[in-house]
Amino acid sequence: MIMQTQHLNMAAVDNHSAELLVILVPAGQTGFPSQAYPACLETLIEHYKKMGDWHSESKYLLCINPPEFKASRILLVDTNMDIVKADAKRISNVVSDVLEQLNKAKAEIIMPPWLQGGELLIQALFHASYKFSDYKTKTSRREEISVTLLVSDDSLDESLDYARALHNGMSRTRDLANMPGNLCTPGYFAECALALDEQFATISTDVLDEAQLTELGMGAYLAVGRGSVHPGCMPVIRYVGAEPEEPAIWVIGKGITFDSGGITLKKPPGMQSMIYDMCGGASVIGLMAAVAELKLPVNVTGVIATAENMPDGDAFRPGDILTTMSGQTVEIISTDAEGRLVLCDAITYAKQHQPALIIDVATLTGAQIVSLGSHASGLMGNSPQLNQALQQAGDESGDRAWTMPVWPDYQDALDSPFADMRNAGSQSPGMITAGCYLARFAGNTPWAHLDIAGTSFQYGTGNSATGRPLPLLLQFLRNYSNLSAPQWSINTDDCGFLP
Repeated sequence: MIMQTQHLNMAAVDNHSAELLVILVPAGQTGFPSQAYPACLETLIEHYKKMGDWHSESKYLLCINPPEFKASRILLVDTNMDIVKADAKRISNVVSDVLEQLNKAKAEIIMPPWLQGGELLIQALFHASYKFSDYKTKTSRREEISVTLLVSDDSLDESLDYARALHNGMSRTRDLANMPGNLCTPGYFAECALALDEQFATISTDVLDEAQLTELGMGAYLAVGRGSVHPGCMPVIRYVGAEPEEPAIWVIGKGITFDSGGITLKKPPGMQSMIYDMCGGASVIGLMAAVAELKLPVNVTGVIATAENMPDGDAFRPGDILTTMSGQTVEIISTDAEGRLVLCDAITYAKQHQPALIIDVATLTGAQIVSLGSHASGLMGNSPQLNQALQQAGDESGDRAWTMPVWPDYQDALDSPFADMRNAGSQSPGMITAGCYLARFAGNTPWAHLDIAGTSFQYGTGNSATGRPLPLLLQFLRNYSNLSAPQWSINTDDCGFLP
């Protein structure tokens, strides 16, 4: 989508030529609350009110050749004066649907002075424009959508820049997540990470191969990919937006490019959805691009913990005992609980670089879907302030998360008679147990875990990657860059990690 702003004297709206002019009408009202609008708009509303086409319950109305206006078509859309996410989504869908019905590609939207939440509307318009048809040989060659925001001042410029960077990042994330597993391999992930290095001067990328991961002692990480013909690797993407010596925020994304379950094989129904088990890694790619585009004054390091989990004669097995990079040993109960194995070694690697904090993002458990559905990501961590900051960012961005406990009470589920821990619990709350497992590796470093199994894509539908939790993460970094020396306290009593 192409989106731009254009200054317009609101008193001259009737003389403005447009293929489709979108006018927002306050919910439940037939008039406009601001004198910034000319009388001709009041007259227009009154005209359609007398005809019975517009009333207090109206949601939208398409007016062809409206009287006294140069615009060919006017789309009246009902909205709250303070837009929330649901309003923004509805308005953007209406505009998109009308353009498609008219076979038009250009819309101009008046952004009235009384409108609050304009940034959410801009983001929703971008989001509604996303299409993924890379592998279709026959597609409609429709002209790219162009939206012009008609404004009376420059107050929306920053919002538009932010929304554009967010959209670009989310499109990268969704494109990558929607790719099939035969094309999106760990090696392809590495190529995408290296492409960021080429595009942005503020980004540098290193890709650790299996030999380097072996030298680091990442026994858990390497075990996951042993059954695949595609070697695992670990791209490390560094963005420097602040002073180089300032500690970086590390964001680690689970990037299992296809998860068959390994020896603990998944059931066939729905297994095709396991191309989305790399949505955490895809969100890291999109996040790093968005941060660099916005030039946020903060240092961020993104890590993609990527491998393919397949059954094979050399695949790791239930009952195996693995030694992690931290030195802790893990008894394998299920090879389908593989995400936490790559993440725990990536967290240990991040800790060695003295991070300001660590956030890991993963489609980790089906239990997250049972607990929270597709509405909120599961949030766990060892710092109450960090959890609160992430949850606040989710509320502000409309990409919500909900904090779950990782109390010591849940740690017993990971006890093993043979190793320091098991990689999965039995008859235990799966999402929380997975968080407790990762907490053992975060130790005294401020850390948060986002389980995005239900929010990053929609089960049962193709090309359904949502791009979440990129809005939450980018909002968190936006907020963080405006803070002075934030401190995150660790609550060992509530977390129950093993130092």
